[in-house]
This record gives sequence, C-alpha cells and structure tokens, in this order.
Amino acid sequence: MSLRRTVALFVLSSAAFAAGQVAPPAAASPGRQDLVVTNQNLALVTESRSLAIPEGGSELLWAGAPASARTETWSVVNATEAGVRFLGLTAPFAGDGRPGMDWFAALVGKRVRVQRPNGQTVEAEVLAVNGTTPAQVLFREGDELVYGEPDARISIRADAVAPGRPSGVTLKLESARAGSRTLTSRYLVGDVTWDASYALTLAPDEKRGRLEGFFVLDNRSGAEFTPSRLRLLAGTLRVASGPPPPMPMATRQAMVAEDSMAKGAELSESRIYDVESPPRLPTGRTTFPLASGVDVAVQKRYVARTTYWFGQMEESQRIPVGVLYTIETKPLARAMPAGVVRVYAQGVFTGEDRIDHTPERTDLEIESSEAFDISARRRQVSFQQPSQRETDSAYEVTIANRKTEPVTVLVREQFPGDWTIVESSIPAKKLSAFVAEFPVPVPAGGEAKLTYRVKVRMRG
Repeated sequence: MSLRRTVALFVLSSAAFAAGQVAPPAAASPGRQDLVVTNQNLALVTESRSLAIPEGGSELLWAGAPASARTETWSVVNATEAGVRFLGLTAPFAGDGRPGMDWFAALVGKRVRVQRPNGQTVEAEVLAVNGTTPAQVLFREGDELVYGEPDARISIRADAVAPGRPSGVTLKLESARAGSRTLTSRYLVGDVTWDASYALTLAPDEKRGRLEGFFVLDNRSGAEFTPSRLRLLAGTLRVASGPPPPMPMATRQAMVAEDSMAKGAELSESRIYDVESPPRLPTGRTTFPLASGVDVAVQKRYVARTTYWFGQMEESQRIPVGVLYTIETKPLARAMPAGVVRVYAQGVFTGEDRIDHTPERTDLEIESSEAFDISARRRQVSFQQPSQRETDSAYEVTIANRKTEPVTVLVREQFPGDWTIVESSIPAKKLSAFVAEFPVPVPAGGEAKLTYRVKVRMRG
C-alpha cells in the first residue's frame, strides 16, 4: 500500500453537483471585494453585489463563496440602507460541519480519473473523503490503497454524481419592495494566510548587504479572490476556541488506511499593510513585493549560547558558535512583518532565520548558521551548594579561532531565578532578567579564555 501526503488542488466542475436541481437566483459577480488577511490562517471578506430583489421573502444564492467560509460570522452589513432584512442563510455542510464537504462526499464509491502533474493518468475508486483536496482522499488504484494524490487533477463525468446543492451560500432576505439593490456581505474565511520572506545578499566584506522582501500569501480556501483592496494584518489576534468537532467516518477510514509595494500603518494593537494594485489571488501561493532591494549596513559577529544547570557538571560541553548578523533597518523606513530572512554570500545560500514583527527603526538580529572555524567548550571548575536553593559555581569557556582574522564571540548564558556574576575575566552585560553576555575577543589563529563565577538562588 502506498502512502502519499501533500497538499493538492481538487478540481471538479460545479455542474456535476448542480445538474437537475433548481437553484435560487444568483447574485452578480462582486462589484467590489475588500480582503483583510491575517497571518493566523484567517481572512475577512467584505464584498458587494448588485441584484434584483423581489417584494416579500426570497432566497438569494451568493455563488462562489469559499468552501472554508465561516458562515456563522456572515452578515449583510448594509441591510438597513438597502431596505432589506437579513433572515439568515443556508450552506452545504457535511457531518463534520465543514462547508462543501457533501459535494466531495458524493464521490465515495465512484470511479474517477486522476491526472498527475507528470501527465500520467490512472483510474481510481474513491473509498473515503476527509477534506476538499486530494491529499485527504483515500483511493483504490488497482490493487493498492493510496491516501492522497499530490498536485493531481481529479475528473469525473457530470452525470456520474448525484445532483447536489448549488455552489455557494443561500441568503434569506425580506424586502418591502421590489427593485435592484446592492448588498454587501461580510464574513470570515479560513485557510487563507500570509507570511513575509526576505533575502539578504551580502557584499564581499559582509559589512553591507542588499535586503529585499516579499509577501507570500497562501490561499487554500477553495475560492479565487479578486480584491479591489487587499490588506495584510500583522499581529497576534485572540480567536475563541470551540468544542472539538466529532470525528467523521472518513477520518476513521483514513486512519485505518494509514496504519507591487506595501505601506504599513498601525491598527489597534496590530500593524496593517495596504497593498497597492492588489493582484488576483487564485488557489495556491501568490507573492508580491514588500521591500525592493535596499542597501543596509550589516554587522557580523559570533554568538555562543549556554544554559545554566543547577548542579555539578563532571564533563566539559561543546558550545555551538552561531553566525550572527545585525541588520540596520533605518533605510527601510518601515516596520518589518514576521517572516524568514535568507542569507546569501558570494552566490551561496548560507542559512536562514525567522524574525518576529519588528517596528520601524529597530535593527534585526538573525543567526543564520554555525561557524565552521570557531569552536568553544565550557567546563565547570568549581561548585558549591550552600543551601537547597542556592549554588555558587565557577566556569571556564575556551574559544578557538582558526580564521585568519580576529573575531569577537558573544558568550550568552541564560540563568534561572535570581543570579549575580560575582567575578569575571571580561565584564558581563545584562541583556535581560535571565541572560548575561560576555564579549570575548579571540585573536586570529589563536585561543581565548573566559572565566566567571556566578551565584544563583532559585525562587521558592
């Protein structure tokens, strides 16, 4: 039995599900669509559509709503101005509560054609459906059970599937008069998120570099967006948790089978980036510029990180020495959203690091790799424990530099509780309540030693 796990695009014609069923009148395509995407796999959609509304009660198909639309958040925000009452909605649901799942559940027991990216086509039987992508479908292909078809196109004859509900959400409305109106719907949608991606290309002396950035937006909502306005929200939002959904039969079966540029502005306690000339956002990944190549100052250093252990240490320990870059962000004149910074030197990729959301005029510090020609070892040279919660320890850190130029290694040790550096061969700098830093100069081709003694008292 082969097992394949990946994200893919499930392409099926909606005509296969709507055949033979009378649908309510559909609203026109969005006249304006505003999209606010968070970096927490959630987006806010506000879209307007013009339509003819009859007098009295009616139902309107809001066609093309994403399969991952959070319909419990749906509202018609201009209902009063438009002269209508919004009475609620209905949407296709499967047994586990995900919109659109019944469309795909209708495939169970059917024969489908699976076309892979390399052009290979196989016939398969759908045994179980646990989502709306081929990565969550269990197939029988010949004498094999296959869970997940990577990047596949799945097709089936339209008359091979029983008629289903029309694609979209059906709004229930009431109006005192007939006439053409524009309605604006607002709702949250899942499976849409974004991140930032940066590239730092270093000059030969590694004292300057060119920094460029891109927004990376992932759309797995099951729908395409064509926003008139696109904003990306950076920050940490609190989202209420709900009760866990019941495990659907498809899940149990599958488990058995597996044996342009942007400007930032503050918004409340977050940061929002308004994207100029927003691109079309099809299903999949879309990238667009965050920052063009900007010349920035770079400081290269080395850092050896250690963690204090409350006890006696018999053997010395090797300490990895990381390559540390401090990047001046002042030339960017903007906040830097969280993302991954990749470092390139002399045409070679030399590592990457993730940064947090960084305000304007705040330098970035990234640790991209481990130094090859610099090594460090740390040993405990004395240990006393005056009481159950108190220790007095002395350490020696030996750093060897096999480079042809001198370097400075920042030895950073993290301490628990209340701590005091009693004495040290190099003055310590208190970086935070729990971290001390010793900048140790090491000559070219030589060694240097750091010695220090620390008292630590654990809090009761």
